[in-house]
Amino acid sequence: MKRLDPFAIALDGQCLIEASAGTGKTYTITTLYGRLVAEGYPVDAILVVTFTEAAAAELKIRIRSRLAAVLAALDQPGEDLLARHLAETGDTDLIKARLSAAVSGFDLACVMT
Repeated sequence: MKRLDPFAIALDGQCLIEASAGTGKTYTITTLYGRLVAEGYPVDAILVVTFTEAAAAELKIRIRSRLAAVLAALDQPGEDLLARHLAETGDTDLIKARLSAAVSGFDLACVMT
């Protein structure tokens, strides 16, 4: 099985992630979502699709939580790998503004079945 590195994958185009339970799909999806937001994609331009309504509802909560956690961690990234990655690769103030807007406007996010 090929291991997916959510920090190295290209952000343009489409990405299909298929894996068994407990393999890190949610972590990978939330990481990719955070990278997309940091790059300037608004939440209403990102589509996440899963198999059940319950999974979509849970994933929406987890993505929003991850965005908020990364936003809080950007000043002192510490153990948060996404916050460290973003702090090393971009304008931290701009990234914080984008993450803040994403968290505030997350009701527009497209996470569905």
